[in-house]
Amino acid sequence: MTEPDHEAFRTVEEKTLLEIGSDSQVPHKSGGVDIPPDAKRLGQVALLAELGAGGMGKVYKGHHLGLDKPVAVKVMGSQLAGDSMAKARFLREARTAAKLDHANIVRMLDVNEQGGVPYIVMEYIEGTDLSALLKKHGALDAMATLRAIAQVADGLAHAHAEGIVHRDIKPHNIFAAKDGRVKLGDFGLARAVEQTTELTMPGAAIGTAYYMSPEQAQGKDVDQRSDIYSLGVTAWHLLTGATPYTGTTPVSIAVQHVNNDVPYEREKFGHLPDAAVYLLISMTWRDPARRPTARAVHDGIVQLLIQTTGSGSVRLNSLDDLLKRGSASQYVLQPNTLTPGAMAAIAVPPMHTALPPVMPMQYPQPYPQKSSNNLLWIALAILIVLALAFAGCVAAYSAAS
Repeated sequence: MTEPDHEAFRTVEEKTLLEIGSDSQVPHKSGGVDIPPDAKRLGQVALLAELGAGGMGKVYKGHHLGLDKPVAVKVMGSQLAGDSMAKARFLREARTAAKLDHANIVRMLDVNEQGGVPYIVMEYIEGTDLSALLKKHGALDAMATLRAIAQVADGLAHAHAEGIVHRDIKPHNIFAAKDGRVKLGDFGLARAVEQTTELTMPGAAIGTAYYMSPEQAQGKDVDQRSDIYSLGVTAWHLLTGATPYTGTTPVSIAVQHVNNDVPYEREKFGHLPDAAVYLLISMTWRDPARRPTARAVHDGIVQLLIQTTGSGSVRLNSLDDLLKRGSASQYVLQPNTLTPGAMAAIAVPPMHTALPPVMPMQYPQPYPQKSSNNLLWIALAILIVLALAFAGCVAAYSAAS
């Protein structure tokens, strides 16, 4: 970790969590941890370093004096704490996350209020978020990325089974620990599928435009399948180093999600197993009914890993696995080599919560042919015809003479 640059944090610009931070070295200790004598206390938590900032407030690394363990603390901005609606939404995140207990979801440990400002105490991840890795290293290792996505899908399947939709899946909200565990965090926009609340009006389009599902961009009510689209676009970003759509405004980006199919050119995805590309395509269908469930995404990647590596483990050996940038061309499979088990794993099973019937998935070719290729063949055919016609004329002329 580098030394914290407090001047780098601005409330108007979202910073990556766990991207910056270190402990101050002072003689006051608690359980072997140095605690600055003037460290601010929130309940039993001593704040040690600022980790990131966003629209809702700041996140700090702290040490829980009662539990004697490192924690992350999200503190609501004082300028928002006086807004009853914003405060209720902040506390709703804590209540939502408290319902979830899964190894691939950041655990919420406590929620409290001090001086009229609410704060949430969470599990501290010794590692970084995937947005920070993208900023520093660009595209991540292909097979390691698939393992990371499988872990997130496992956590999502648990949330979806509880009837909770995340609604803001993106690299910034996915955390990779040094020990190889990947966790989904920040349920600030999450809510139950059946919940109706004045905090989020039905049809409100909230989230991050780069990863927003078409139905979310249109302001429609969303369910678990919207999370699958966002996770697919997140995988697209991790594998290529860029998002599929860019624009000058969030609206211009959202419109592209609504009107265009996410592209999968061979130049960008030729290093992936074909089965992985099929799965990504299915995750990013514009029609929600054609997308798989989170459980199907996880199981599909497990089956793929078994076929290509001999092991279905989705755990990374360490955070460094994501940075190997090795070629996965040795694992490329042709469509006809997929076993029925792998195809069945990618198929769409019913959701845990009541949703409209899901249509059977269709598997398109992963790399659409460009129209320029078709034009090239047409031009070549015309040239051949002209050449044959010319040859015929020459032969006829020769015979006549």
